[in-house]
Amino acid sequence: MTCQLFIYYRIPKTDIVLGLACARNLMESVRQQGWGQGKLFQREEADKPYFTLMEVIEPAAPHATHVAEFSVQIELLAARCFADFTNAPNRHIEVFHEVSNPCA
Repeated sequence: MTCQLFIYYRIPKTDIVLGLACARNLMESVRQQGWGQGKLFQREEADKPYFTLMEVIEPAAPHATHVAEFSVQIELLAARCFADFTNAPNRHIEVFHEVSNPCA
């Protein structure tokens, strides 16, 4: 069964260049280590002092069956990738699984 991690967090608009660099580094590290594939999305919050970033990560097959452990590894990697921040973003992880039989 396929699953995806949806990880969202806020980056102050004043730090968005650094935030995007850190997030891109994280996505590339996930790919290079063979952990899976990821995409990065952003949403500008017009009336707010921050952007919302969303990482969508699909774990490689060996990691998809151990999502809890995989999530921990992703967060450890994120801590390293966002180390240049004085206050690292507060990341929220949600895991969704593909519906195996949508007509049931």
